[in-house]
Amino acid sequence: MLEDFRLKIFLKVAQTGSFTVAAKELGISQPAVSQSINNLEKTLGAQLLTRSRGLACLTAEGFAFREYAERILYWYSAADAMFGAEGRLTDNTRVRICADPVCAAYLLPETLSVICGARPKSGFSIITRDGLEEYVSNIFESGDASAKGRFGENTDADVQVSIFPSPETMDFEGESRLVGVLDAAVVASGLNRSATDAAQARLKPFSTLAGVHVSNRFALWKGYEAFLTPDLEARVAVVSSSVEAVKAMTEASDSLVGIVPEPSVRKELADGRLLRLPVQLPEFAYDIHFDPRPEFAGKTICQLLRDTLVSVIRYRENRI
Repeated sequence: MLEDFRLKIFLKVAQTGSFTVAAKELGISQPAVSQSINNLEKTLGAQLLTRSRGLACLTAEGFAFREYAERILYWYSAADAMFGAEGRLTDNTRVRICADPVCAAYLLPETLSVICGARPKSGFSIITRDGLEEYVSNIFESGDASAKGRFGENTDADVQVSIFPSPETMDFEGESRLVGVLDAAVVASGLNRSATDAAQARLKPFSTLAGVHVSNRFALWKGYEAFLTPDLEARVAVVSSSVEAVKAMTEASDSLVGIVPEPSVRKELADGRLLRLPVQLPEFAYDIHFDPRPEFAGKTICQLLRDTLVSVIRYRENRI
């Protein structure tokens, strides 16, 4: 197994672009950094960095390996938090999570099952709030996602897991809360012949509007209604705040095309009950925020919950 500290040294050199600066920030000697990088490259059989006039630059292999190094270090950290002595300090503590219905239904179950499987003494309470229409309209009317549209106040829970429309720009505070993006998926039933052809890329170019054949109309999750352009709005047949209802209607129809949050259909896509169409809707994206109370933010269980949620969002399909 690759040594933890060698990866830290490699990532620090990649970040700073300097063996000398990396050594200073890590509190070790420059020769120790050079030796560690040389050993790592020898182990991998690949040159990760080029050295020139005091500068260190990633090679193509270095760029590829950096992503693996970051993931490996994450899992080292997660394992320590789950199984190490520090992680046991919060055993028997119940964590209250206030979450929007989509995160509560499609992201938190796997997140909490991973934590509870490793730490069976951990306890969680999930609070959800109905009224998606009020929640979304508050955000768009106020123009300030931080001011309105919360699922409860901070005093109601230890941490909030919420979704807000992805802004064109983001301030530092917003970035610090961001843990992922909730993308939209455009799906259809195998009964839908035009959608089947599109999913199998037999129609090029599509005789379509927004990548979907004009014979099809849309079943839409309520959260996307505010993003509709006039041409798409004219083709919407059904709008529902229930993701499950939209999926069920789409699966049973030979003409409806569903637009739903991507995590909600992973199981149906995997078993073939729904087909994903080759359509991108980046303007339909929501940012996923993890917003802990200040007194909860410093606890090990908070970082473990955040890191595990990030791994579920980011690495579910490509885990190491």
